[in-house]
Amino acid sequence: MQKAIIGILIFIIVLMFFSGLFFFYEARYMSGRASVVNNSIDPNNSYITYDPRKAQATGDEQMRVTVVVLSPQGLGVSGIAVSLSNPGDALKIETISGTTDTLGRAFFNISTKTAGEYNIEAKAGGVAVTQKAKLLFN
Repeated sequence: MQKAIIGILIFIIVLMFFSGLFFFYEARYMSGRASVVNNSIDPNNSYITYDPRKAQATGDEQMRVTVVVLSPQGLGVSGIAVSLSNPGDALKIETISGTTDTLGRAFFNISTKTAGEYNIEAKAGGVAVTQKAKLLFN
């Protein structure tokens, strides 16, 4: 009976020892896994979305434009200043958040009193985003 108890105690001690080693290995390995070394902007990975797809050119109806700034790894880059082009100064661009949030998003509201199709370009941290947005006001 004593041999069984001693065997179980030795098993538990060995199990705890290896569990502790595994825990410290994983804690060290997992802590640096998802870190991003630099916040570089990938203009080909970044994009512009807008909603609704078309709006009335009344000056009151707005489109929400969202610029998403991503790194080469596809992660949102925070703290980047974003600006939009204003072709011919025909658009009223209201900056909701001109600096990207933790997901890499910057928000703008756009309206106009002049009907037409407008090609919008975005710059993030001085870098032109490859994708353009085509806004339709009628």
